Amino acid sequence: MNRQLLNKKNVVVTLHTQVNYIHIEWIGFQREQDIYDSGEEILRIFKGLDCHKVLNDNRRVLGPWNKAAGWTQDYWFPEMIKAGLAHFAWVFPENLFAELSADQAMPDTEVVHKFKDYDAAEQWLKEMIVIV
Repeated sequence: MNRQLLNKKNVVVTLHTQVNYIHIEWIGFQREQDIYDSGEEILRIFKGLDCHKVLNDNRRVLGPWNKAAGWTQDYWFPEMIKAGLAHFAWVFPENLFAELSADQAMPDTEVVHKFKDYDAAEQWLKEMIVIV
């Protein structure tokens, strides 16, 4: 059974209990402050879970959000990893400008893997074993 953890105009976060990962679905145009605020909420939620996997779904993102890319790479990812993040499947959007922003935000780490296909990303998460 899936459990919705956050529902905002720009993002919906759902815990997929069967596979034990959170699905972060970003929606529409992303304002810089909304990314910061939502990112902090997601981090707070993640810290309270016994979960180590994220499926970050950017398929519905429209337009660039590159102003927040540095914050995402330099602050948010390190904090998520400290909170126990082990596997992060990032489904990139069709929108070229949104994809360029996502590329800028993607840290150089084995934790994060880029996907064009949602099903492939979910399958990868299912196959990843978490050692705690």
